[in-house]
Amino acid sequence: MVSRSVEPSVTPRTVGVEEEFLLVDAEMGGPVAIGPAIAEAAADAWVKGEFKQEQVEVCSRPTASLDTLASDLKDLRRRVSGLAATQEAVVVASGTWPGEHLPTPVVSDRFDRIGKEFGELASQQLTCGTHVHVSVDSPDEGVAVLDGLRPWLAVLTAVTANSPYWHGRDTGHASWRSIVLSQLPTAGPAPLWRDVDTYRRTADAVVAGGGAFDAGMLYYDARLSARYPTVEVRVTDVVPDPTVAVAVAGLCRALVDTVAGDPPAARVASARFSTLALRTAAWRAARHGLGERLLDPATGDLVPAKQAVGSLLAFTSDALEAHGDLAAVQDVVDRLLAEGTSADRQRLLVDPRHPAPGLAAFQVG
Repeated sequence: MVSRSVEPSVTPRTVGVEEEFLLVDAEMGGPVAIGPAIAEAAADAWVKGEFKQEQVEVCSRPTASLDTLASDLKDLRRRVSGLAATQEAVVVASGTWPGEHLPTPVVSDRFDRIGKEFGELASQQLTCGTHVHVSVDSPDEGVAVLDGLRPWLAVLTAVTANSPYWHGRDTGHASWRSIVLSQLPTAGPAPLWRDVDTYRRTADAVVAGGGAFDAGMLYYDARLSARYPTVEVRVTDVVPDPTVAVAVAGLCRALVDTVAGDPPAARVASARFSTLALRTAAWRAARHGLGERLLDPATGDLVPAKQAVGSLLAFTSDALEAHGDLAAVQDVVDRLLAEGTSADRQRLLVDPRHPAPGLAAFQVG
């Protein structure tokens, strides 16, 4: 077991969040392409389009304070909702669109190339997640962190599951988005890297072999950011409640702090889990959310979801406490364990044959 002793840092790690949303016609109830207002705003850093025209992404500023992050996400959601209203659309937080819809790719040389190379895998990628960036001091520290994070990421998938429907059907999964993404050749749990050279040589080999065009297409569950001095955690569905997104960001930072505090011990603990075992853990999290047993990263056993989440909180509690985040994160986690995930809520509110009325509860702003 890795030591959880974490000393408060003189310069706390910053955390930033990218949230992908669906743009939905407010009257007709189906996904629509972004209009001129959003396209014009995309010249700024806070909002941008995504792979499909029916998606929009907002990007928070890096901050050391979860309170500031919460305020930032609330403001970003309000602003993008205001832009959507100019084209009589609303912004919806769901990992997949529940109904039937054929998405439209953004017209660009890069996306055209992706569509031609990856075929149906590319055409079905109307999926929306939340990506959390946590600052690291160097690529070496980043790779050590990635190695230590491996066993813990599936628990985050379970906590944020919010995509039970696909093309008008209940998939039987809490996070179908995770399943769709897992089909891409570079997606899913990564092996132990052990050093930066191995990470980069592997990336070069994947690109040379045609599995990706560049580092931006390495869709590992967690990776070194191609743009920022951060590790990027990519396993979570987008969620309608911004307090959940903020709590997950806090957990990600606490995980980074904890494993960075003792990289050799973190690697030893992580090495107990093969990549195949972690793929199984990721599938169980996507399949059941918090409704069944999950892999406990602390023991390697299948345990009730509450116990696996409890292990995550125990592992990160010192780091959460050092940042003053423990009480707020604990409150959100307790609520999810008591009330269920957003996937559970979708199943109560949304008719996948006519999803728009139920999805009103998932509008942001």
